[in-house]
Amino acid sequence: MMTNRFTHGLYNTFIKHESGNNIRHSHAKSKLTRRFASSCSSRCKDDKLLNAFRNCLYKRLKEQDVQSGNKVSIVGAGAVGTGCAMALLCKGVTNNIAIYDLRKEFCSAERQDLLQGSLFLNNCKIDNRTTIECTKNSRVVVVTAGVRSKANESRQNLVHRSAEIIKQIAPELVKQSPKAVFIIVTNPVDVMTWVTRKITNLPFERCLSTGCHLDTARFRMFIAKILRVSTSSVHGMVLGEHGDTSVPIWSSVSVGGTLLKDLLPNIGTDQDSNGWSNVHKDVVNAAYKVIAGKGYTNWAVGLTICDVVSAIFENSNRILTLSTSAKGMCGVKDDVFLSLPCIVNQGGIYGIIRPHLSDWEKEKFKKSAEVVLNIQNTVKI
Repeated sequence: MMTNRFTHGLYNTFIKHESGNNIRHSHAKSKLTRRFASSCSSRCKDDKLLNAFRNCLYKRLKEQDVQSGNKVSIVGAGAVGTGCAMALLCKGVTNNIAIYDLRKEFCSAERQDLLQGSLFLNNCKIDNRTTIECTKNSRVVVVTAGVRSKANESRQNLVHRSAEIIKQIAPELVKQSPKAVFIIVTNPVDVMTWVTRKITNLPFERCLSTGCHLDTARFRMFIAKILRVSTSSVHGMVLGEHGDTSVPIWSSVSVGGTLLKDLLPNIGTDQDSNGWSNVHKDVVNAAYKVIAGKGYTNWAVGLTICDVVSAIFENSNRILTLSTSAKGMCGVKDDVFLSLPCIVNQGGIYGIIRPHLSDWEKEKFKKSAEVVLNIQNTVKI
């Protein structure tokens, strides 16, 4: 249980907080930051913060060839696929979608059910073809097709069955929409994104997964509930594998501008006697609890996918924790897909922020990479 001393200390710090930030970034080249620096140089030649930001980008990817329009294709009409469709339509991200599933009658019924509510969904357009051609010329393709996990079944146990599905459908989807951004949601998402990239040779920026974006949302929610503040007022992230070895980045968690590690230096670590490590345990177990109760998860992940698509359509340059190749990051030497802070724009992933981790976080991230790599090595491409 959290101590009253810590809670009182936190609220007192909200009122009066004095701290300095020691910002350290490793060197990386980026046209994005050079252009930004050039435009600001007349105003802040000696700005340490600007210089730090110039060096924080891991890479700026090549010029993007973006598919026009607002069509989103969802591959897989199961609980996650329909949850994604409902979120996209209800939040007004797009009114032009296609839903493809091998179960033609079931998929057609889902389409009709959505279309019958078109009066309330900005006159949505849903492609009524039953073949994979319905996904043609999509701006974003969301792949949710896979096998449903059972109660207490780890995501890793799904790898071989899911990989066969990806191998069958991914090449044809790329043929239909060669310029699309592909968002992989099939579990285990990190390995399935790697499989998709391997068999399609898609540019890294256009082959990604939602990764730990949902883990991050859950992480912020659980912290907010403990501190009795809005989830949007908690800033923090979860990196690494989308699964049991995900890494909560406690060193950067802040609430109202206050870094929680300034109040509890060991927060969330093995040396934390205040129980904050239970927050990450709740994040890891969240999906398992829902699956145990109703057999699957769909609404939260549907909203997560919707948020990523929204960031793409808005050309927002928002930073989301998405799964991409982590080679060269945080000591990772292999082409393993893990969640990192990614800049998202109209072409997918525009750049990756190099995270600065504590020693504890570095060790956890390394272990997360090892777990995912071991699973990858069992998949035959």
